[in-house]
Amino acid sequence: MNLVFRLIRIVIAALLRPRIDMLDTSELSLRVWPNDLDLNLHMNNGRYFTVMDLGRIDLMIRTGVAGWMWRRKWRPVVASETMRFPRSLKPFQRYRLKTRVLLG
Repeated sequence: MNLVFRLIRIVIAALLRPRIDMLDTSELSLRVWPNDLDLNLHMNNGRYFTVMDLGRIDLMIRTGVAGWMWRRKWRPVVASETMRFPRSLKPFQRYRLKTRVLLG
């Protein structure tokens, strides 16, 4: 599925889903599509970071932070990310993305 269509689907779904508290966990059910794959036929390492952006968008919309930021013309920025790949995701495999705010 094209990333633009996936983004549109996530935004519309987030607007229709119930609000959550800032410290709650956002969960998305996703699937590995052919354009997510690398030459080894598993999810491309870079695509993981793109999918994590979708989780952050869902979290920001459902907590109300997105509207608050939009009104102030602020844009979210990720300063640092670390990734471990314990196992690969295969074509058409379903997976759940959980996103939450860590305090520390």
